[in-house]
Amino acid sequence: MKNKLETFKQNAPEVPTNTCPYIDFVQEILKEIVDESDSVFIEKKIELADSMLEYIREANDALRSIGIKNVTD
Repeated sequence: MKNKLETFKQNAPEVPTNTCPYIDFVQEILKEIVDESDSVFIEKKIELADSMLEYIREANDALRSIGIKNVTD
């Protein structure tokens, strides 16, 4: 059983890298768009996109934590 577990660990995909810098970059672009636009509609759509990016950040962090835990156990 332990040999199978070791084989799975060796063949497992790599733990994802930190995606936060990419998310931060996109959020900065979205803030620039809001600053340059007078449209309330665009502002609301960007607020929605920003909240989704935060959800993705949290989900990625959870996946990364699980991956690191499973690789180091």
